[in-house]
Amino acid sequence: MNIIFFSSLNPNDINNWSGTTWHILKALEKNNNVTVIGTHMLSQTAYFTSKSFSIKDVNEDYSPLFGSVCSELINRISDSDLIFFGDLQLSPYLDVDIPTIHISDVNYHLFKDYTNKNRTKEQEKRTEIKEKKVLKKYTIIIYSSEWTKQNTIDYYKINPKKIQVVEFGANIPHPEKWQHEIDTSVCNLVFIGRNWVKKGGEKVLGAYRKLKSEGFSCTLTIIGSVPPERPEDDKSLTIIPFLDKSKPEHLNKLCSILKDAHFLVLPTEFDAFGIVFCEASAYGVPSIAADVGGVSQPVREGKNGFLLSPTATAEDYAEKIKSVFSDKESYIKLRASSRNQYETRLNWDVWGEKVNKILEETVSNYNKKK
Repeated sequence: MNIIFFSSLNPNDINNWSGTTWHILKALEKNNNVTVIGTHMLSQTAYFTSKSFSIKDVNEDYSPLFGSVCSELINRISDSDLIFFGDLQLSPYLDVDIPTIHISDVNYHLFKDYTNKNRTKEQEKRTEIKEKKVLKKYTIIIYSSEWTKQNTIDYYKINPKKIQVVEFGANIPHPEKWQHEIDTSVCNLVFIGRNWVKKGGEKVLGAYRKLKSEGFSCTLTIIGSVPPERPEDDKSLTIIPFLDKSKPEHLNKLCSILKDAHFLVLPTEFDAFGIVFCEASAYGVPSIAADVGGVSQPVREGKNGFLLSPTATAEDYAEKIKSVFSDKESYIKLRASSRNQYETRLNWDVWGEKVNKILEETVSNYNKKK
């Protein structure tokens, strides 16, 4: 098929959306001809108008203009079968005669309180009105979790038949080698998150300290953020403030840590999905996480990890880690099961197969109705 990848985010930049847009693009390109449109729209507008635009700043005054310009660009490509991806700000005013496919991990209604608490109620209302308009306009919507799908149906009253759920994959190279029969003399814990507070860093650090105080042999590697206070003499605690997956040495470092890890621990306050859970599963690493948002989509209880209540304490996390790790035979089976979840659900090849089938059916049904 001939697909127009319509986005203000440059999908060839692996740092955008933690690499998800890049992996989506590459998965689509395996079986389709893909043309990217929209990535220079805002910067070009800023050049000609001397106004600096961010996708978050495009309001109702400019959305119709951007929609008109994008429609003209898209309609010039006469052999296109469908438009994929889209932006909340650029898509509402598209005027095209081909199917439009929206993909996301969350809707604005679910995400607004987490991302920006400075917006007024009126601004939030206008954005939700715009989102409802564009959701109703899309031919098909693909979300990464049942959680987001159900909320979109309940809150925006979108027809359930037009919403599909396809889980994202791991934004790391496929690990051919992973440790099934891993050394279990020491339990290596990993925390990955840029926002120390919102991702539950204090709970992880508290759980680690609790386990150490009980004589439980363990290490903790913190990636992406820095605790406010760090014990100077703790050689079992490693802090890596930042890793850039676009840099081979950083990516190799992340994969090396996951290869030797025993648990990914993430007591997050909010996650729409959690690509990091896919990456942990790729190395057979079970996740212990908070049962919030869409986390229950990638993390299946007892198969590639365990979900704790959002109110669970550091002591609760420590107890779960200790109880699971103490049964060595069951833990090794859990690693195999975690890897199986990655191989059967949580990788981009599986995503590509499922999405391509949806796209082919969508184009076929759309053409029949014309």
